[in-house]
Amino acid sequence: MPHRIRRGLLRINLDTRKVTRDVIPEECVELLLGGRALGDDFLYHEIPAGIEPLSPDNKLFFSAGPLTGTSAPATSRYVIHTKSPQTGLYLCTLSGGYFGPELRRTGHDMLIIEGASDQPIYLAIWDEKVEIRDATHLWGMPTDTTQEFIKEELGDSKARIACIGPAGERLVPYAAIINERRAAGRGGAGAVMGSKKLKAVVVRGSRQVEVANSEGFSIAVRHALSDIDRNPLVSKEFTLYGSHHGTSALSAGGIVPWRNWQNGSSPKAKELFPETWREKFVVQDVRCAPPCSVKCGKITLVREGSSAGAISEGPDYEAVYSFGSCCDISDFAAIIEADALCDKYGLDAVSMGVSIAFAMECYERGIINNSDTGGLELKFGQGHLLSRLVHDTAYRQCFGEVLSLGTKKMSEMFGKGSDAFAMHAKGLEIGGYDPRGAKSVALIYACGPRGGCHKAGGPSNFLSMMELQRKGSPLSTRERAAVVKSKGDKRVLSDSIIFCIFQHMGISDEVTVELLNAAAGFNWSIEELYAIGERGSNLERMFNVREGLRRSWDTLPPRLLNESPVTGPNQGQVVKLDELVTEFYRIRGWDIETGIPTAEKLNELGLGKILSELNSNLKAAADKRSHD
Repeated sequence: MPHRIRRGLLRINLDTRKVTRDVIPEECVELLLGGRALGDDFLYHEIPAGIEPLSPDNKLFFSAGPLTGTSAPATSRYVIHTKSPQTGLYLCTLSGGYFGPELRRTGHDMLIIEGASDQPIYLAIWDEKVEIRDATHLWGMPTDTTQEFIKEELGDSKARIACIGPAGERLVPYAAIINERRAAGRGGAGAVMGSKKLKAVVVRGSRQVEVANSEGFSIAVRHALSDIDRNPLVSKEFTLYGSHHGTSALSAGGIVPWRNWQNGSSPKAKELFPETWREKFVVQDVRCAPPCSVKCGKITLVREGSSAGAISEGPDYEAVYSFGSCCDISDFAAIIEADALCDKYGLDAVSMGVSIAFAMECYERGIINNSDTGGLELKFGQGHLLSRLVHDTAYRQCFGEVLSLGTKKMSEMFGKGSDAFAMHAKGLEIGGYDPRGAKSVALIYACGPRGGCHKAGGPSNFLSMMELQRKGSPLSTRERAAVVKSKGDKRVLSDSIIFCIFQHMGISDEVTVELLNAAAGFNWSIEELYAIGERGSNLERMFNVREGLRRSWDTLPPRLLNESPVTGPNQGQVVKLDELVTEFYRIRGWDIETGIPTAEKLNELGLGKILSELNSNLKAAADKRSHD
């Protein structure tokens, strides 16, 4: 029987400067795999309920998966867990590139950062060696320059760096963490890093990542590559267009939102199709990092006009939606520049663009005016404003100070009924798939653990396409709830392995099991792997329940519930959410009235102790209130 691989844990306390190492227990790995699900468990048990996300009590968990750093395709990824400063709820956020594999080469599968420094620092980790180094000279630098300076300072061009920019330093609630040109973007992990005065984490390892059964693993890798190669969507479409591959079909179905979700179509739409802009702007197709076999990243360059010189590894579909269609902007050069600046300054492009679109609608409705915006005529379609607004948001200056609050808090500040078209769920701006046309996506936004995240139901664009293809015989409520539950659990599984979700669509369950068992030395079945995904989904739910989440929180912006699109094929359509949520809870095994996972479900997943702890905490809180 193959041996099981040791999974190392490194813990660094920024208050005491104490560094400790441990081994992640085998039983935790067997039940939770790694990456996202394992991080869920650590987050739940180490972050007390009710803490302030930007206080020293919050922690950052950087995690790899059991395939990270191996030769398995589509595995160059890592995940960060923390409590979100944007929503006050659960947060995991992922990024591709070289950082995750290099973390494993240091001998560590998880890095936990706790406490806070009183001055800017960065962490440098070489195998067993850890240095806490002064970062005063780096404070204020954008992310690209930060990475250049650290590599020069350490004399190592292959050091892998995850860092924050000015937005994280200034605690913008949707600040991102950047490695290379890639972002762990959503939910504000960059602000948590900034609150700890932690400018960067550097990893450099010399170890070969072991697998339990090298011969069996090599065979499984060949099977995975063969699966990917036989799937034309993954192997060909993603290489050509990346996450944009279905944009024209989504647009035809009225799924791409325009003008802050007022419209479901636009005569400008074609300008945002990849078939239109690829030839003009794409200079190179790139992959995350070896051993990825699909070059879905696009290096885009603006050669002329006011945005000339802007270069980005993107923008992906979500950035084109947020800065483009949501703001009614078809100037692709301006969108590239805005996307590049988000990476440079460390901002989530989705929240940034949707926040601008919300402010544009408030301006056009007269809710805010020139005195509020610093003289800017903040109308839809003004592509030339994007770069300035991104810059000012990162530095929290001029009207950027307001935009830095995000859509939910801006609507609370502006009032005057603006909450009706503030496009967020639980405080997180929603992704670019309109559930008035693709009904399943309503559950993804409403019930997702991060808030309005388009990834909570797995590949939501494919759910959208499924709905489009069945216009004559739409999915039933039960079918929609079932597919969101199934795809959501598989997404947690993918993020625990950690697979790129796009390529994992091309790899069969049988090959996934083959890879994992050969790599880690366990004997998981397909059913046990899917149980890990469901276990993670319920841990995430219970984290939010402990923070106060109940059924009333699982909702959508009023615009989606009460208004149909003014244009496009889904005119007359609104989201009927209650029946979807009820059926989703039923399939999930969550209480219909409260949305809390039932004792039966948690016991089935081996999580019964969590419910007992919750009930004890609720009773203690009730007793305290009665005495007060």
